[in-house]
Amino acid sequence: MVAPLEIYVDGKGSSFRVAERGYLRLSVTSTSTDQSQAISNVQSAAATITALCRPLATKTEDGLPHVDAAVTAFTVTPLSTVSQYQRDQNYRQLLNRPKEHTVTASSEIIFRDMAKLADVSNELACMAHVSVSEIEWRLTDATRAQLEREARVKAITDAVHKAQDYAGVVGRQVIAVEIKDQPQAPGLYGAYAPAYRNQPMMQQMMQQQAAVHQQLAAQQAAAQQGAQHVAGISTSASEGLTLEPKTIAVFAQVSAKFVSRDDVGCAGRKRSRQADDVDV
Repeated sequence: MVAPLEIYVDGKGSSFRVAERGYLRLSVTSTSTDQSQAISNVQSAAATITALCRPLATKTEDGLPHVDAAVTAFTVTPLSTVSQYQRDQNYRQLLNRPKEHTVTASSEIIFRDMAKLADVSNELACMAHVSVSEIEWRLTDATRAQLEREARVKAITDAVHKAQDYAGVVGRQVIAVEIKDQPQAPGLYGAYAPAYRNQPMMQQMMQQQAAVHQQLAAQQAAAQQGAQHVAGISTSASEGLTLEPKTIAVFAQVSAKFVSRDDVGCAGRKRSRQADDVDV
């Protein structure tokens, strides 16, 4: 009698799709010894963000994003305030000086139109008290579910092909008797790579914001001196940023057990005989 054959293999599959949504996260901050001024700065910036986004986020009568809307959703959080004493270089509180009041708010804008995302990012990067904290790429839920199914099918197909390769070399045929879904190894973003941070763009954005702030400071200094022009200021801060959606990968992995067909047939006949004995 031929010895039973068991084969244990892993199968892997992946699917890819260009990101369909861009999540733009903003931080609005102002610090001043005049609390009312700090609040006014943040309120003004938040109002500008809202005014900028609302025309882009048109809705249908049932409240869903319009099919042509560049923005599918946006939020602006309420203001929060933290007050604390100023500190010296040794981090000791300066109790004889007025407290500093830091007012913050945050905003998240979800873009469907990637070209508009680049335009709005450029505009917001030049606003006082506004910082672009993160740009994140995602798929829609429907697309993600579709890619997950595709990856799972590819994973089990990969396992079947491996088992058939091994069995074919030794002249046997096998069938699957056990399949287990496996978690992804660290570094593969789990079963679904939910987001890609655009690090090069973020660095470019931070450099642009720094240049804008330097330009504003120079203009304010010149204004105080009665100057009409600020010489030598680079116009590169106003140049548009290049922005390209990233490709998102969805992964699946399974482990499977295969046994030779003759083993399954023998086991089935044995169970049938046992059932017949019980009936008798």
